[in-house]
Amino acid sequence: MLGATLKSLWARKVRLLLSALSIVLGVAFVCGSLLFTNLLRSSFDQLVGGALGDVNVSAEAGGVVGFEGVNPDELPHLTPEQVAGIAEVDGVERAEGIVSSTQVFPLDKDDNLLSFPGAPGIGMNWHDALAVGGQVGARIVEGRAPEADDELVLDPATAERGGYTIGDQVRVSTPRDGIRSYRLVGTGTYGAGSTAGASYLFFTVTEAQAIVQGGADTFYAVWIQKTDGADAETVAAAVQAVLPEGFVAETGTELASTIQEQIDVGLGFINTFLLVFAGIALLIATLMILNTFSILVAQRAREIALLRAIGSVRSQIRASVLIEALIVGLIGATAGLLAGYGLAWAILAVLRVVGIDLGPVVPTMTWQAVVASYGIGIVVTLIAAYLPASRAARTRPVEAMVAAAQSGPEKQGVLPMVGIGLIEVGAAAMASAVWLPVPNPLVWFGVGTPLLLVGAVLATSVVGAPLVSLAGRIFHRLFGEVGRLAQLNAARQPRRTAATAATLMIGLTLVSTVAILAASTTASIGDRLAADQRGDFVISPVAYQPFDAKLADQARDVDGVEDVYAFYSSSVRLPGKDEPVDITGATAEGLERGTSLDLIAGSLAADGDARPAVISSEFAATHNLGLGQLLDLESPKGTAQVLITGIHDGGTALPVGQVIVTPETYALIADTSMVSSLVVFTDGDPEAARFGLQDAVRQYPSVALADVDEYVDARVDQFGQIFAVIYALLALAIIISVLGIVNTLALSVMERTREVGLLRAVGLTRGQLRLMITLEAVIVATLGAVLGVVIGVVAGAALVSLLGDQGIDKLVIPGWQLLVFVVLAAICGVLAAIGPARRAVRQDTLRAIAAE
Repeated sequence: MLGATLKSLWARKVRLLLSALSIVLGVAFVCGSLLFTNLLRSSFDQLVGGALGDVNVSAEAGGVVGFEGVNPDELPHLTPEQVAGIAEVDGVERAEGIVSSTQVFPLDKDDNLLSFPGAPGIGMNWHDALAVGGQVGARIVEGRAPEADDELVLDPATAERGGYTIGDQVRVSTPRDGIRSYRLVGTGTYGAGSTAGASYLFFTVTEAQAIVQGGADTFYAVWIQKTDGADAETVAAAVQAVLPEGFVAETGTELASTIQEQIDVGLGFINTFLLVFAGIALLIATLMILNTFSILVAQRAREIALLRAIGSVRSQIRASVLIEALIVGLIGATAGLLAGYGLAWAILAVLRVVGIDLGPVVPTMTWQAVVASYGIGIVVTLIAAYLPASRAARTRPVEAMVAAAQSGPEKQGVLPMVGIGLIEVGAAAMASAVWLPVPNPLVWFGVGTPLLLVGAVLATSVVGAPLVSLAGRIFHRLFGEVGRLAQLNAARQPRRTAATAATLMIGLTLVSTVAILAASTTASIGDRLAADQRGDFVISPVAYQPFDAKLADQARDVDGVEDVYAFYSSSVRLPGKDEPVDITGATAEGLERGTSLDLIAGSLAADGDARPAVISSEFAATHNLGLGQLLDLESPKGTAQVLITGIHDGGTALPVGQVIVTPETYALIADTSMVSSLVVFTDGDPEAARFGLQDAVRQYPSVALADVDEYVDARVDQFGQIFAVIYALLALAIIISVLGIVNTLALSVMERTREVGLLRAVGLTRGQLRLMITLEAVIVATLGAVLGVVIGVVAGAALVSLLGDQGIDKLVIPGWQLLVFVVLAAICGVLAAIGPARRAVRQDTLRAIAAE
């Protein structure tokens, strides 16, 4: 039986190639996702391990080299004498004071910021103490360390991106002193060299202190290298005993574990996000393989009948088909595993080209990736082949002989009726979610949508019959009897046509839903930002880092500027609580005029000496707070007691914190030398003030000037980029769907070899034959596209209505975009028909007529 199966498989190797390819694509996505997230984890592990000492001293709310993004001015500092005292503790080999900021960015030769969105520019003092466990810490890759205050060391990836070589002058954007110029004397990095998109800039101690903290000869952290043989926990306890209040000593291992847990949360989200799309691809691949094996089993009806007639039992027939599927699954999974490995390498290469250095890590094949690839590839193929295998095993020899001789239309069966039932249940669940006061409406939607989609897949042959008939009438009018033949071919095997169209339908459903969600999201956010944004201009950071507050004064001095309102942001803690509380500093006038904040009650004003505060309604409910109550706020810089004088419910384009205080109160607990944004009002002619504001901003490359429309467009574009990534991932499902159409047409042409020969014999030309097959492909593709778009519109509209409370309150159905999807699907049908049509017209007519 195995030998016969292998011969049968070899004879149909071309027919199974595209089915195996669909498995390859799905498995490659799964494998590539697992390998890439493992690669990122290894890179971050090396980064974290090389950037921590054996013991690390920092303020209780701070970090060592800026990982937590805390502004050093908001932390208590250590004097050089205190650092020297730490160096005298038993077990300490070396103690290095740390001065660091995440807001120091190098500029390229055109004075543009050398940074990736969200990635920090870490400027710090150079030291070469060993990292945790004796690993290499900061090291020079080329050149030497900085010795003079006008010298700089850059990480190699940033230097390469900026086109800098040793000896060049590099301009650097600093958080307080604008742009400074330095001579590049070397390239250096931490440990293995991973930067993950960040920039590393190393200075002398005095220059780092000048940039970060205005020249104060203090440190806010200490990097400790222990002596050989000393226990890190013992050293940490001894160091803790000599530290002043507000500082903590932690082992590098303990701190690295905390950081890695936070990183794993983010990587887990990325992995889940990618695997969702891999699952979609594999679902479509399953339908394609099901269709392929159904056709192959039907073509082997006479062979199966003869095998049953000479004594083969049902289990042998079933095993023959399943072994064939097993071999296809093994081949597809193996190729998919290799393709996924190559995909991980390709992603790594692209990241390095754009300047994101992940260090010396390379994709490593893991047992999890191997097990997942083979498990998914084989299981999916066997599941898809089981139904055709069972159907073949149940067929009696005489029935199989008769079926092989017949060419009439196939029976529909009960599955379409089951599908219609699922459509009704799914639609009812979605309608309940949208229009009825059911609990957890998103759960109802999440249950109803898959039921609707599965039902549509099962019932495509019935639901899509009117579309196939309509297409036949249109093609009959346009192309005569050739169009009519194409329609008859599509309608003759409704289950096959439905299964082929269903693959494209799933892909187009998802794409259409995303298109509606994207259009509605961008329109809703754009309208709200445009309505909520106040002022004529907004000055905001490019890299999401606060900037020098002196820019506010410079903007006020520009001719034509009426008012400039500064907004500060930081985080504090409540007494006895560990979770941070986001706070915003703003004047009462700035809050009222510069934002569209929805004040439910009160205002940012208080009588007497009380310090007023406005809190969010969510924060008030969480902590059981109300108007007139006192609230204590703590930070490493100090404490402040505020009186709750107002409650807000958001509604502003500028992000505001859970607690809003006046600048005077903010100065007690946070750094007022840095602002998060500025709102500018002019005296009536914004364009007259624009040039002056641009001159003021020019010395601060880390910020951008934008009018209201530009600010709104920039924020909306961020969402557009996210949806673009989703579209790109969904393209994989569309590719597999098109492969399914190619595969079905190719098998269909093989199955109809005799029929094609007879048509050629009665006068059908090669051009007409090619047109007939092409029109058949267009019917299938258009059927899937139209049904997918219809379901996508229903699902997208329902989803948007359910997300109204999340700010997506404007339903936009991009009609032209959806029409383009259908047209592109028809074009895909034309392209899919090229290969099968070419094979059909090349057949010898007499041999085709004689074919069995």
